[in-house]
Amino acid sequence: MSNDLEREKPKALITGFSSGIGFAYAQHLASQGWYLELVSQDPTRAQKAFETLAYPYSRYHLADLSNVEGIKKVTEKVNSPELIIANAGITKFGEVGGLKESERKDLFYLLCLGVIDLLEEYVPRMIKAGKGRIVIVSSIGAITPMPKSSIYASAKSAINSYGQSLAKELYSKNISVTVSLPGYVKTEAHAKAGLNHLRHKVPRWMWVSANQVVLETEKASLNKRSKVIPGFVYKLASPFLNMSLANKLWNKMTKRGKT
Repeated sequence: MSNDLEREKPKALITGFSSGIGFAYAQHLASQGWYLELVSQDPTRAQKAFETLAYPYSRYHLADLSNVEGIKKVTEKVNSPELIIANAGITKFGEVGGLKESERKDLFYLLCLGVIDLLEEYVPRMIKAGKGRIVIVSSIGAITPMPKSSIYASAKSAINSYGQSLAKELYSKNISVTVSLPGYVKTEAHAKAGLNHLRHKVPRWMWVSANQVVLETEKASLNKRSKVIPGFVYKLASPFLNMSLANKLWNKMTKRGKT
């Protein structure tokens, strides 16, 4: 795509674009006429998603965002975007002591420290430009205990806190930061994490679609809200998620059966 076309359209950077929320966001922003810089780790999935998207005003980059080198690869190739969708992530199940040190570090970097490194690089450029929007896809796990997923939950909680603080810091600079806290989303993430049992154990009314997450998150971002919890059920339940009874019910519903 020529530099002229790139300059004509507002530019969005989407990490983790090849499936789920990231792909749904790419489709939505394509419908709004954005120039898209898309990031994914897996070559095959990225190529397939890019072909499915079939949007001429876009290009994709391969990068492993679970390490510093992957973040640098993106920030060196992608010039200042006006919108950042920090979505890349995986769900990883593991009891305390059950994950290798490398797995713990990579997961926490991907979900938290890497997002911070990405934004610390781009936000000063947004400040200089005098405008910008940032969306951080966290999780409802940021505000409720997640036994046997403690690394995942702690990373999501930390990036939520960072996003809320950044939103306050940048509000007067015409840069909005919105943290999205979705619950169970109909994506391939759970299957890839070996959590297929959740499809059967979690009630149908607790699942939201990736498109719904995108529409509610984008509306909140455009309205400069610092936080959004997609899905009516989760909005109602969020004040009670730290209560003992709510956690017992949640854990019972999501408990893996004996194999």
